[in-house]
Amino acid sequence: MTDVSIGLALGGGSARGLAHITMLEAFDELGVKPSIIAGCSMGSLIGAAYASGFSAREIAEHACDVLGNKIDAARHIFSNPNKSVFNLVDLKGLSALRIDGEELAALVLPDGYAQRVEDTEIPLKIVATDFHAQKETVFTEGPLLQAVAASIAIPGIIAAPEIDGRLYVDGGMTNPVPFDLITNDAEFIVAVDVTGRPPSGKRKHLSNFELASGAMLTMFRQIAMLKREHAPPHVYIEPAINQFTAADFFKVREILAVAKPAKEELKRALEIRLNASA
Repeated sequence: MTDVSIGLALGGGSARGLAHITMLEAFDELGVKPSIIAGCSMGSLIGAAYASGFSAREIAEHACDVLGNKIDAARHIFSNPNKSVFNLVDLKGLSALRIDGEELAALVLPDGYAQRVEDTEIPLKIVATDFHAQKETVFTEGPLLQAVAASIAIPGIIAAPEIDGRLYVDGGMTNPVPFDLITNDAEFIVAVDVTGRPPSGKRKHLSNFELASGAMLTMFRQIAMLKREHAPPHVYIEPAINQFTAADFFKVREILAVAKPAKEELKRALEIRLNASA
């Protein structure tokens, strides 16, 4: 094998986005690193950890420690004096109870992440949507937590901080699988789409979060399909995560496991490209 610049796009998918961690294992197992990462929503969170220098295994272990079950999550919150469940609530009147996106990102990211986007070990682009301008914004510098919080901000559920006086919402509203942002930065483009389809279970009553995020993922999927038809990346991977809802964060181990066939698919594609460059 020889060196080839690889661009990696990690898309939005709420809990389904945990499958990105398994996909990152493909790079670690082959001993290669992306030259640049573009992340949207959950992909920005996972991408920020990986770009900061954490291995896929370390990210997976951290995710399982935090999200293994509700007891583990509570223990993670209350055992850290710098992380409080009360800080997660962004209350601006009784009609506007939301989760503080910046506090959420700080709570979930492993300790030791880069403080600024431009300081990551792997160059990183984080996608958010400017609410009033109705257009995509790409963060390549500035506080990393703020950028991730802007990217994961589900309207009405997760609140993003104002950045330079601008209001942001989830990056998936404009670019759910942002492979087009790195086509000029790398020779070989890999995109991971975790939007999926609604689970086919027989549950009749979904939570507000499941309904809101599920509806968003439908929109994400349509936008991603249009972008892919216009200018497809070299590799487009869709892990088999349809059986999970957008709220299934406590099924982290199951999500990581079902993504393994997609990881092997990605490894084969990378090996072919790397060997061709030898």
